[in-house]
Amino acid sequence: MENKYKILIGAGVGLFIALVVWVVSTTPDEPPPSEKFAPPSTMTYETNNIVEEKNGVKLFELNSDKMIVDAATQNAELEGVHAKLYQEDGKFVELTAQRGNYEHQSGDIHVEGDVTVTDSEGAKLISGKLDWRGKEEILIATENVQISKDDMRAYGDRAEATNGLRHFNLKGHAHILKGVKDAEGKQ
Repeated sequence: MENKYKILIGAGVGLFIALVVWVVSTTPDEPPPSEKFAPPSTMTYETNNIVEEKNGVKLFELNSDKMIVDAATQNAELEGVHAKLYQEDGKFVELTAQRGNYEHQSGDIHVEGDVTVTDSEGAKLISGKLDWRGKEEILIATENVQISKDDMRAYGDRAEATNGLRHFNLKGHAHILKGVKDAEGKQ
């Protein structure tokens, strides 16, 4: 009987060794380290609309045909810009331009290409480039600046406007015409 036990024990040990060898030989290799996925640093939006409000009061609406936003800084590049800026007294200013950019930290906006700004009282500013300095709340227009309101036309290389288009300083080859009835400056 002792031989039977030895045979059974030997068979059990052999079966155990075979099982260990099978487990070790069929264990899959460690998978290669996965590549870290870096999220894109910019996001692109088509036909985008942004509205900013403060205490339930609309400050501005910004529409663009295309917007590219830097995910880290929240700065944006814009194409086909259409904006409406609301003032506390209920008046507003509308802006259109071919392209521009927005600097999130300062609130500064730069637009260029057929820039047109109109206010709700009929004043109009046309220029090649326009900058809004958020902290100073000032518009700076450059490149062939034209300003019109009622029967007044003003032309210059640079204009700085505060309080919508109601107050402006015109610089560089500046001239102002009053009593004008059409866009060409004819009476």
